[in-house]
Amino acid sequence: MLNVFILEDDPIQLQQMKNNIEKIGANLDIEVDCKIFADIDDLRKSLPQPSRSNVFILDLEINGIKNAGLEFSKKIRAHDQLASLIFITVHDEFLYRTYKYRVSALDFIAKDYSDIYAELQKDIQQVQTQLQASNNEKPFVYKDYSNIIKIDFMNINYFESNSSNSHSSILNTVNNQQRQLNHNLRDIEKMDHRFFRAHRSYLVNLRQIDHVDPRKGIIYFYNGETCPVSKLHIRHILKLIN
Repeated sequence: MLNVFILEDDPIQLQQMKNNIEKIGANLDIEVDCKIFADIDDLRKSLPQPSRSNVFILDLEINGIKNAGLEFSKKIRAHDQLASLIFITVHDEFLYRTYKYRVSALDFIAKDYSDIYAELQKDIQQVQTQLQASNNEKPFVYKDYSNIIKIDFMNINYFESNSSNSHSSILNTVNNQQRQLNHNLRDIEKMDHRFFRAHRSYLVNLRQIDHVDPRKGIIYFYNGETCPVSKLHIRHILKLIN
């Protein structure tokens, strides 16, 4: 099930958006729980637990305050790194270029776009596809002394070498948590071939990469974290994520 939260201060457009989402859910055979909000404070009080099934559809301008929805999206992203964000805007693509990498938006849809419904349906289908892929993904499994540990593969951003212990590494999650493993990067590469060696000190989850800046040699993850990528691997990693 997808949990959809719509923020729009125009009551007519708010109800129309809700109707569209419910119709899209029915057409795609996706169960949708749609909640509507005309005020940012009301939505703030109703923020759900972080989940890949959360979808926020936000108007940029709320109650006459330009970019209020966009500013609030930063708080949503800080609270929930897994959710999908869709913006409804009267502004041009400048905002898309400016803010995409700050909040990892799924889409920006212009209010004057001739077929908002089709664009929303494409976005909802994409979220559902990613959610199903995440649910079907095998966990990362490793042994910690006598214990077998399983971690959701899609909850992992990257591993980095531990400068204080060459026989261990540090796992970094999408929730900005860290865990020390009693395995170095070479061990992890042998244990699970899904991780890519982007740098001699970093193994990354390709599925969590938002984009790569080849000029700066930096990988940007969906939750805003970054790690370096060596010049030797930039071309290969760009080919893999594209």
